[in-house]
Amino acid sequence: MKRFVRSTYFALILLVIYVPIGIMVLFSFNSGSSVSNWMGFSTRWYEEFFKNSPFIKSIITSLFVAVVSTMISVVIGVMAAIGLSRLTKRKQSKWMSIANIPLINADIITAVALMVVFLICGLKFGILTLIMAHVSFNVPYVLITVMPRLRKVDKSIVEASYDLGAKTSTVIFKIILPILKPAIIIATIIAFAMSFDDFIISYFTGGAQTNVASFIYSAKRIKPYIFAFGTMMVGIIAAGVIIWNAFLFAQDKKETTKLQIKNGTYKTKEIYKLEKEIQMLTDSLNTGTKRKISFNLSIWFKFYVLKFKLKIANSKNYDKKIAKLEWKRYKLQNTINREKRYGARLKKAIAKQKQLEKQLSKTTDIKKAAKISIQLEKIEEKVTFLSEEVAWLNEKEKEAKEKAASINKKIKQLKKEFKAEIDPSKSTINWYNKKIKYYEEWKIEVEEGKNNFKLRMIVEKLKDIKQINENKINDLASRLDLVATQAFRKVSVTSKINNKISKNPNDKELINLKNEAFVKFETKQNNLIKAKDEKVTHIKLAIAKQKEKYFPTNIDEANFTKGFFARSWKVLLVSLLFLVSFTGLTVAFVMNNIYDLVIGNWGEYIDPSLIKEFEKEYNVKVNYQEYDSNETLYNKLYTFNYDLMVPSDYMVQKLAEEGKLEPLDYSRINAWSEEFGDFSEGINKNKKPSEEFTAKTQSEQEAEALQISDELLDIMYKSKVNYSESEEYEETQLGTGSIIDYAIPYLWGDLVIAVNPNSMGTSRTSSNPDAANIKWLLETHPETLLRKLKSGEEAKWESIGNNTDYDKDYDYAMNNSELSWRILWDAAAAGKEVVLNEDPKNVYAMAGQILYGTGNLTKQSQIDAATKELAALLSYKKVGLQGDSLIQSAAEGRFDFAVMYNGDLSYANVVYNGEDTLETDEDDDTYSVQPKADEDENKVYFLYGRPNAEVEGVNGEKPTEEDAPTHQTTNIYSDNMVMSKYSTHKDIAYDFINFFIAHAEDISDSTGTPTGFVETLASATAAPVDGEEEGTYYRYADMFKPIILQEGSGYKDTWLQPFFNNELDPKLIDAYNTLRAGKN
Repeated sequence: MKRFVRSTYFALILLVIYVPIGIMVLFSFNSGSSVSNWMGFSTRWYEEFFKNSPFIKSIITSLFVAVVSTMISVVIGVMAAIGLSRLTKRKQSKWMSIANIPLINADIITAVALMVVFLICGLKFGILTLIMAHVSFNVPYVLITVMPRLRKVDKSIVEASYDLGAKTSTVIFKIILPILKPAIIIATIIAFAMSFDDFIISYFTGGAQTNVASFIYSAKRIKPYIFAFGTMMVGIIAAGVIIWNAFLFAQDKKETTKLQIKNGTYKTKEIYKLEKEIQMLTDSLNTGTKRKISFNLSIWFKFYVLKFKLKIANSKNYDKKIAKLEWKRYKLQNTINREKRYGARLKKAIAKQKQLEKQLSKTTDIKKAAKISIQLEKIEEKVTFLSEEVAWLNEKEKEAKEKAASINKKIKQLKKEFKAEIDPSKSTINWYNKKIKYYEEWKIEVEEGKNNFKLRMIVEKLKDIKQINENKINDLASRLDLVATQAFRKVSVTSKINNKISKNPNDKELINLKNEAFVKFETKQNNLIKAKDEKVTHIKLAIAKQKEKYFPTNIDEANFTKGFFARSWKVLLVSLLFLVSFTGLTVAFVMNNIYDLVIGNWGEYIDPSLIKEFEKEYNVKVNYQEYDSNETLYNKLYTFNYDLMVPSDYMVQKLAEEGKLEPLDYSRINAWSEEFGDFSEGINKNKKPSEEFTAKTQSEQEAEALQISDELLDIMYKSKVNYSESEEYEETQLGTGSIIDYAIPYLWGDLVIAVNPNSMGTSRTSSNPDAANIKWLLETHPETLLRKLKSGEEAKWESIGNNTDYDKDYDYAMNNSELSWRILWDAAAAGKEVVLNEDPKNVYAMAGQILYGTGNLTKQSQIDAATKELAALLSYKKVGLQGDSLIQSAAEGRFDFAVMYNGDLSYANVVYNGEDTLETDEDDDTYSVQPKADEDENKVYFLYGRPNAEVEGVNGEKPTEEDAPTHQTTNIYSDNMVMSKYSTHKDIAYDFINFFIAHAEDISDSTGTPTGFVETLASATAAPVDGEEEGTYYRYADMFKPIILQEGSGYKDTWLQPFFNNELDPKLIDAYNTLRAGKN
């Protein structure tokens, strides 16, 4: 049972470790971008991995840093360990405590401390600081791995080497390092793994360098190409383990061969088998007989059964059982010997007690008397213990004698009763014999003593085990030989001819045939004997050669006749392979770090293949880095400088006011708009499309300059920048006094409330969707819903009254004019799974819209009131805060209500419906999105809305200011491409901006988010016309388009605005962190 429990526990551990790895390997071959829903088999993501140049560059960086830091760490760690080994134990302990601080300390503290040190030292953040940081935490791992092995080094060997005149360097390289070799290998593997996998310390100290962990953590969403990378890593590791084990197996086999050669048992079975066959052939030749195979199936069945049993009997290993019995015998023997010594020890102890008592009575020295008194107390305790043991043994012996006498009486009584039986039956005789035998064995056990009896039984069992198995093998072998004579009968070579001769004895022709047959048989047998003899000779020569190789007769000649290469080829080969690999890695790293443009962007905000295309088209190198928040970007600017960045609107405002951004020269940018103020005419010149161009179909249009959405520019214009009055603008710069002067829109959208029609976790392919969340809205907030009949082309959306039941024949949508952010509080109270975007400004905007009709809180009292509302919302257990993982949660349907960006929701809904599965084109090597013209009945469209209900106010009191907002709205955000004030590659930066504009449609399709250009938005949501395919987000058009672009929506958008860079933002962040820390 214990073994079963242990095995089960071990199996569970293996499942926990390897099942996730197996799932990762499986989903690396998923045709869709979901990491949880299987869409079909495809190698798409392996191709995507090799096209993802930024990811591959991060892997090269990780490998280079890991290799270099590991080499440095191992050298420092081993040298430090050797030095520490020569100190006293107390000093060793102190230094080890100091060295282990990086292991005990939290990574975040170590990372910040290192960053501060590098800043104070004025070091430029990059590869040097990254390697130094990795060395700092790798050295302790080397120390704690090497030190235990170093303590096992026999000091006498080191001292003897010094006595023989060896130098310290010789002792280290010839004695200590070979002993430490296993520990050094393990330390190297650990240091490499820790360095390759590190994120936090690399994040704070890497500067321009992005390792693979930082790249993955900063990704907006996890895509299966990361699984493809993980699968390849698993494959490489598995191959390494297999090769290493094969090497160990070969080494073990070599050692076994050497031992067998030394013992003379190498290939003895093979030689014995061949010699036995030679003997059989010789006997057959001498007797003129051959073996004839029997056709009796029962004989063959017996033959193979006996052969199988004999094989099992020979393979049985009783060593474990014998070792266990030997251990029991040893233990019992020790117990018996100890009991026998109790009497002698008691006599010695009593004699010692008397001697001490005599010394104590004679001594007059107080100190000596005290020492003798202590000794006397100890010896008295010993005498008491031994006396008790001896008394117990005597008592036990007395009881044994009495017990033996009692058993003997029972035996005599049974024998007497048995003798008195008249014509006893067979069962009666067996019963008496069994009973008498039981009592006789019991009597022997009592007389001998329990331990002695057990010892004797164990010794007998040991003999029986060996003898029984040997007898069994001999019996099976003899039976097999007997059956073999029946299976292979010996018959004369000329038996058939002999029968004919017996009938015609004078037939010379038959006699000649007999002689020819015998000669032919003799020739054949001699050839077989010769071939087997040659084989035996060949094996013996090979054994002799191997013996000379491993155990040379002339040791001096063997050691000194080999050349340097013959003695050192293995070391040279490994060194050469490492040198070539490291050189290749170094070259790749250096090539990756010779770049012409540095770009910082959000994770998953561009298809990596576009970076590669830009590099190829303009013959430049791009250092493309990713970040996961505006605050991360802002902090990165202290240690590194980008040429181009993509911060959000409020961060653009902040960076511009701090003088860190370059005003854009719109004359060099392929974008136009009527909203460019007084400079529109000059900037837009030669950019507007002609009437002939606009008359072309969508597929024919290949405009270089795209129109920026006027609605977006109106929103961006509200983000004012307080720039210096002395700053002069050129004619080609706008000078609007807003973030438009510094930024070109990259992606934009708004914040929406998303509702999963069905209960959380319901599969979209479910045959019976429950529509649980629609039913809940119908019961509690019917005014927030609209509905229309599914059938009927002219069906219109209609409002819903109270007490309306769910009808599957209707489509449902959110009614913005009645929708309030308060619905999230009600859903949480009803036990719904509510997931919120974790951006602090978005979280506070929800409460701000309810209370004040704005997301920009400019007073401490407003922040306090919003905090109170949010504390109530976050107190519910099923309310969660998520970052980019919210997209994946929505794509898997793991929510009831969610607050997220419209573009993210569009992308999640596409993935949820399996519309992101790609198929290969037979005529092309590229992939294309599956056509979606045919509606799938199983598709589920999330409900969504932008709240536009009336403002509730604080404690029911609405804002009284004249221009105060009356209705709740949502946040309009924009992520914008900006240029650093300190950029040294401005010409290439403008080239990339124009490249981005030219490929804006591709970026919009891959991210699921609208760009700031009218043409790309129209293309993404285009209806299928004149045989053209529909836009990627045609069926999600209202979800995809920000609310300000939806004409006739009735949305009261007077107060639609972006987030501003307010003075109270730090306090808002602090309040948010307090709320999040208290979230259970």
